[in-house]
Amino acid sequence: MEWITEADGVFRGGGVKGLALAGALCGFAEHETKPITTWKNVAGASAGAIIACYLATGHDANEMLDLMKKTNFGSFADFPLHNKILGGGALVFEHGMAHGDAFESWFDGVLDGAVFGSVRKEQKNGAAPDWFLKLIACDVVNKRLLVLPDDLVDYRLPKSSTLIDPDEFKISRAARMSMSIPYFFKPIELETKDGGSAVIVDGGTLSNFPVWLFDVDPAVAGRPPVRPTFGFTLSGGKGLAGGVAQLGKLAPWGVRFAFDIFHTAQEAWDERFVSHSTRVRTLAVDAADVATTQFDLSPEKQELLIGNGRKAAKAFLDEFKLEDYMNTYHATFAPEPVPAA
Repeated sequence: MEWITEADGVFRGGGVKGLALAGALCGFAEHETKPITTWKNVAGASAGAIIACYLATGHDANEMLDLMKKTNFGSFADFPLHNKILGGGALVFEHGMAHGDAFESWFDGVLDGAVFGSVRKEQKNGAAPDWFLKLIACDVVNKRLLVLPDDLVDYRLPKSSTLIDPDEFKISRAARMSMSIPYFFKPIELETKDGGSAVIVDGGTLSNFPVWLFDVDPAVAGRPPVRPTFGFTLSGGKGLAGGVAQLGKLAPWGVRFAFDIFHTAQEAWDERFVSHSTRVRTLAVDAADVATTQFDLSPEKQELLIGNGRKAAKAFLDEFKLEDYMNTYHATFAPEPVPAA
């Protein structure tokens, strides 16, 4: 069966462990007989959202890897006045130890200020708007799993009289929402369309691995899938509590326990409901002993994660068969739909 060099990709959250997923992306592009060089629809939660955003805005796997290797992840832990003790105070008064502004400013520069309108799909007659990029976040006040930018139409910025226009919304801001690790980063506040409050946190709270986002039900869509979807996930590593441990005695038991609860929520839901269709298309990369918020990774640890990603990608593609994927859906791939004039 002829190989398909383009696919959709969904990327798991995992903080700095995302370096391993960047290595896996390079491994996919470099495979001798089954390369994937074009990623059409991409999605992610938390750190996976960063990877998805970068790919959606026109960058390839090698550029992603170069970006992550030269990034000073430690600068994202922007405690007030760069002081961990003041970070503890910010947790009490602002509900997050770090502002998150450093990440958002950096990422907006990386993406050249891109908005969702730049990744919008050509719209068919009468069809709802759609985008090549999907990010997962969570509205904890209204108990909603959010898919961005789609669900932004139900919100407005604080003190604004108009609802958010998804096409005008900055991708870096949405990524900041998706990676707002509770207690570590200050959450993002919005208002609902009826004027109620909304607090947006890390999408991994409810779904850290939304591999289901691009699934097509042939009975509903009237056609089979256009291309395969590959999931990129992580195994091993340490959770958020591992990152909080760097604060030492400054992190009280209650904070460490809250991080443990959040990490369990991230892991347990997606692990419990992994289906056969998820397994056949999902690559797992060993994150070694790296913690989610271990921002001071040594060059050696970085290369370990990248190497693990490359090796995992090769092993996965060596064994992967398109026939197995299509048998899961009981259908062959359909041609790309042509938008109506």
